[in-house]
Amino acid sequence: MFELERSSVFFEQMAAAHPTVVQNIEIVNENKIAMDVTYHEPKHFILSLNNLLRSLMFFIENSTKNSPAWLKGSVDSFVSSNQDDYQKLRHLRNVSAHHSLIFPEESLVVGLYRIRSPRSYTLKLGFGDHGKPGKYAWDLALKNTEDIFHDMLSFASVAFIDLEHGAIGECLGITRRWYFKIKFKTDAKRYNEVADVYELASSFSTSLLDQVCNSYAAALNIKFDHSFAQKLDAHNSINTLLELDLFPSLFSEWWEEECEPLNFGVCAALLEGRRHSSYDAFHQWAFGNLTPDVATYKSSLERFAALEPAEILEGNNVADFMSFVLINHWHFKKAFGNGFNKSAVTPSDVMSLQRDGNLLVGELRKEKPCTVASAKQRLDDRIRSILAKLETEQPEE
Repeated sequence: MFELERSSVFFEQMAAAHPTVVQNIEIVNENKIAMDVTYHEPKHFILSLNNLLRSLMFFIENSTKNSPAWLKGSVDSFVSSNQDDYQKLRHLRNVSAHHSLIFPEESLVVGLYRIRSPRSYTLKLGFGDHGKPGKYAWDLALKNTEDIFHDMLSFASVAFIDLEHGAIGECLGITRRWYFKIKFKTDAKRYNEVADVYELASSFSTSLLDQVCNSYAAALNIKFDHSFAQKLDAHNSINTLLELDLFPSLFSEWWEEECEPLNFGVCAALLEGRRHSSYDAFHQWAFGNLTPDVATYKSSLERFAALEPAEILEGNNVADFMSFVLINHWHFKKAFGNGFNKSAVTPSDVMSLQRDGNLLVGELRKEKPCTVASAKQRLDDRIRSILAKLETEQPEE
């Protein structure tokens, strides 16, 4: 599902005029985020890297043909200003698409880190392959960082830090980098270097997306206040996996404060797990609090039609609304024991009620008053239509 269009008024406006442009921006960005998430999982990182190379070059090539002037000009200008990086990435894409997947080599640095911020660390003491790929034993090479964590850290653990980690803000970790030998020539230049392919691909792609969006904003004289690009220090929450990321509960005991993981991939996995648990718990709660009878079903319809949009988000209203409106088929089934067999309400009515409710929730998230009002009016009209049908029904004897 494409989400970028629904994330802000800016992308909603862009999507209305150029839907495929927004979709391609989202695909490039999602592939870049997938690299961040899977950075310490070699197999999935390699797949994400190759996907980004292909989607990025497709976006560039498609943007320079049959495109609006603002888009073509923006992409042409960016490529011209970043010609060397463009040629390298284009070469990597061609290899990936026509010959074999890009399989970068890894470098591992192990040591003691000082946490300066949730995203930035300083390597105080360490050893490993700094700035170049390394050669590792078969049982360590191209393994998930988590799987080789204790093997790689055994010396550092004995030599660099006390067992109880008494220095608050300091712990052991592993920094990983991904390199690829780039060797080719164009009509204008020869290239022969070992490149950090993550830095190359992520920096180029996010900066390009920023320029495209800023060019669209300038063309329409509107504001773009988002940024895809991010500046990362040498050791950061993407390329470095800390002890804190893998066993935060121990650090909460050692440092006597609540500790949470910092690594982007670990946090993404935890967020997904929490999202699933929340989804599961919500449905369990909703099922235990279904509308018991027809009279209560009608009063619930009237209740939500009477609420102003802002009131839906207040107190218990939000959970009740999400339950009754978004999974209304459960409530209908509970209230009407015979289902649709003896009711003027149709499956289409219930489905439309749920879809209209979802649309309203989406507009509330964007906080755009005019579309919130129209979405609420649409839902209210749907509710009144269902209530009118229910009024024509004769109560069962």
